[in-house]
Amino acid sequence: MGFYLKNTKAIKTEIEFVLISCCTCKRPHMLSVALQSVDELNLFENTKVELLVVDNDENESARTVVENFSQISKIPVHYVCEKQRGIAFARNRVLKEALDLNASHIAFFDDDEILDKDWIINHIKFYKTNNNVIISSGPTYSKFENEYPSYIRNNKIFKTSTTKKTGVIRRICASGNVFFPVSMVTDSDLWFDNKFVFMGGEDGDFFARASEAGYTIVWNNDAVNYEIIGDQRANMHWILNRYYYNGYSGALLRFKNNKNWFEKVVYLFKTIISFLFMALVTVPSVILGIAFFWNTVGLAAKNLGKIVSTVRGVPLDYYKDVNGN
Repeated sequence: MGFYLKNTKAIKTEIEFVLISCCTCKRPHMLSVALQSVDELNLFENTKVELLVVDNDENESARTVVENFSQISKIPVHYVCEKQRGIAFARNRVLKEALDLNASHIAFFDDDEILDKDWIINHIKFYKTNNNVIISSGPTYSKFENEYPSYIRNNKIFKTSTTKKTGVIRRICASGNVFFPVSMVTDSDLWFDNKFVFMGGEDGDFFARASEAGYTIVWNNDAVNYEIIGDQRANMHWILNRYYYNGYSGALLRFKNNKNWFEKVVYLFKTIISFLFMALVTVPSVILGIAFFWNTVGLAAKNLGKIVSTVRGVPLDYYKDVNGN
């Protein structure tokens, strides 16, 4: 059951069965913490909700964690192993399982996140009470496992923008905190692009194509989750790699289907100027504090990623080493 939205090709379907979904690979401890937060979720009594975990490790390292959780979970739990490695393959397995289970909607979260108790309620409520919402996208805040220096805790890589207001329409969103109808698959044949096998960015590409197809993405500040930041991430090596990756993947998505060489040249020229400026002010920026210095270095790394991506035009294998990423 559903109704057509004005000026779009999309259908807003009624919420009948929500499949909370998580993809994981060789991170059983992180997954265990994430699943505990699923069990603590507040739920609407009249809405069917179940959990799906897709294990992207052919050795099924998540199976025991999921089976143990299923014994105590207040909602039904499904476990499947997608043996073909790659985050796009794992996410597409979620879509296939959702179709097989006859789910009406999917709520994605990541195995390194914990969910606010009202996370799914706030996605459902937002979807039901706002006619223009087809895809509900919420914020993911950083939550540090331990005490770390201020230049780590205050690094911009861990800061989630709070300037977006609830109700703002977006062109793109991530899969770490999103709620959307399965009809996107059945009606528009939308799938995650396997081109992004180990790079990530498959979610940005997927939801950008969904937006272009008429599925409105709307920001929802009330549907909150938290990304756990531990020792493997709370260090400058990981942070600078992440800056570089963000720049690289952003530029790759920007020019994925853009054959305009002139636009590429202009973008490359502007990015090189920005990189040179950041590199020039890096050393004197330490005067403003160590946190400011590392944020400046990070912006230089991000611009470098954009430059290399624009020249190379091929995906990275960023997520081949899953631990800590």
